[in-house]
Amino acid sequence: KEVSCFSLAEQKKIEQAALSNKKRKLIGIVICLYSGLRIGELLALTWNDIDFDKNILSVTKTCHDGNENGKHIRIIDTPKTENSRRQIPLPKTLVKMLKEMKKKSKCEFVIADGERPVFIRSYQRMFELFLKKLKLSHKGFHSLRHTFATRALECGMDVKSLSEILGHKNAMITLNRYAHSLWEHKAEMM
Repeated sequence: KEVSCFSLAEQKKIEQAALSNKKRKLIGIVICLYSGLRIGELLALTWNDIDFDKNILSVTKTCHDGNENGKHIRIIDTPKTENSRRQIPLPKTLVKMLKEMKKKSKCEFVIADGERPVFIRSYQRMFELFLKKLKLSHKGFHSLRHTFATRALECGMDVKSLSEILGHKNAMITLNRYAHSLWEHKAEMM
């Protein structure tokens, strides 16, 4: 199944709009574009998961929406697979952005609505409306992860490193999923 990702022009439009928006939680979109996080990993991310001295983001948990006694709740869980537990080196521009966010944060979670953590379905819906406002065709939130992987390959990142950053079990999973990106890169190299 071919993955869906944003073009470079669409990515730039998304980044600019997210960074200039008053809703600080939109920065989560930019975080995903530069780290390849899944939505559950993003929304479970706490400030303790970021080492600002070493510029490393640690994926130690994920979250999903659930119900308990008829009440909508957020469930923090272990990552999707053992390989999903990982460390991701962060680009300096993202670290700078995160440091600024932390100064203003009122919540232990990086992506929050004031003092409250954000539900997955709520964040997905916000993303859908955000794309609509930008007049971009609908793509699921997971497309941000695919966009990260595609850009990483376009920049020349080796598949083994990308596989580890994405939390794939092995490089073959990454190769199979992003073969189309590699083809474009190969043609350009030729």
